[in-house]
Amino acid sequence: MPYLDKTSGKYRATKMIDGLRRTKTFKIKAEARKWEAHQTEETWIAEQQVLALLSILEWSVKYLEYSKVRHTAKTFKSEKVVAFNRFFAVVDKDTLVEDLTAADCLRMLEMRAKEKSGNAANKDKKNLKAAWNYGIKYLGMPKDNPFVSVDSFPAVQRPRYMPPQEDFWKVYDVAEGEDKVLLLAFLHTAARRNEMFSLKWDDIDLVNGKVRLWTRKRKGGSYEYDWLPLTDRLADALADHAKSKRGEFVFCNEDGVPYAERQRLIPRLCKKAGVRRFTYHAIRHLTASILAQEGLDIVTIQKMLRHKNPLTTTLYLHQQGIMKNELEKAFSR
Repeated sequence: MPYLDKTSGKYRATKMIDGLRRTKTFKIKAEARKWEAHQTEETWIAEQQVLALLSILEWSVKYLEYSKVRHTAKTFKSEKVVAFNRFFAVVDKDTLVEDLTAADCLRMLEMRAKEKSGNAANKDKKNLKAAWNYGIKYLGMPKDNPFVSVDSFPAVQRPRYMPPQEDFWKVYDVAEGEDKVLLLAFLHTAARRNEMFSLKWDDIDLVNGKVRLWTRKRKGGSYEYDWLPLTDRLADALADHAKSKRGEFVFCNEDGVPYAERQRLIPRLCKKAGVRRFTYHAIRHLTASILAQEGLDIVTIQKMLRHKNPLTTTLYLHQQGIMKNELEKAFSR
C-alpha cells in the first residue's frame, strides 16, 4: 500500500517479490497503486532481459536525447556528443553495458590524456560518468559506475587571461557599428556569450532601463532569466542600434539568424588594436574586477554575475588579484 513520504511530499509505492524489494515515488496516490499492481515477477524478468541486451550505443542514444533537452546546445555538442565519439573510437559500440569494465573506461581516458591533457580526460570522465548515472536512474543499468572507479588525471590549471581596461577600450575604439554595441553590452551586463547571442528585443526594456538575460547555468539545466539594470550609455547604444534591427534578435546576421559564436571577431579586433588576444568570457571577468575596484560588495557583484553561490563570485575576484588588494590594505598600517 502506498504511503505519503513527508520528506518529498510524494507517495512511495513498494513491491516485494521473492525477497527483492523495489520502490518508486509518485505525485498521485492512484499512480502509486497502479505501479504496485503492475509489478510482477514476469515484468521484472523481462526488464532484466532488456537490460542484458542494452548496448553502449543504445545507452548513448537515450542519454543524448535526454541531454539535448536538458543542456545548452554548446554543452550538448562540444561535450556530450564528442565524449561518446571518443569513447566509441576505443570501445566497440555493440558492447553490452553490463560487460563494460573500468579498464575499458581507463583505456579511453588515458588516450585522451595523452593526446590532449589531463584536464580534457577529466572532462570526458565527468560527462560519461553523468551519462552512466542517467542510465542507473532511468534505464536500470548496473549501479557500479565504471567511470567512478577511474582515478582523475593530474590537471594543469591554466590562469585565465583578463585584459586591462585600457586594452578593452582600444579594441572597442577600433570596432564599428553593431560590434561596438556588442562589446559595450558584454562589459555592462557581464553576460555569457550564449546569453548575449540569444538576446531578443523583447528582453530589452528601454522605458524602464533594464535587460533580461536567460541562462541554462542552473541546476538541472533549467532555463531561467534575471532582469538587470541598463546603464544610460548602453541604453542609448541599444536604442540607436534598434533603428536598424533585422529581426527578433538583438545581434544577428543580415537574414535575422542569431550569431552562433562569432569566434573570429575578438581575435580580429585585438590584432587590429595591437593588444593581446582575450575572449568574450574574459570581459565578464573584467566587469567583475571593475565593480570590485569601485568598492561594490560581494553580494552586489554576485547579483550582477548571477551566481547562485557567492563562493563562485569570490573565486572570480580572487583570480583577478582582488585578494592582493585586500592584503595590501590590511598590512599598509
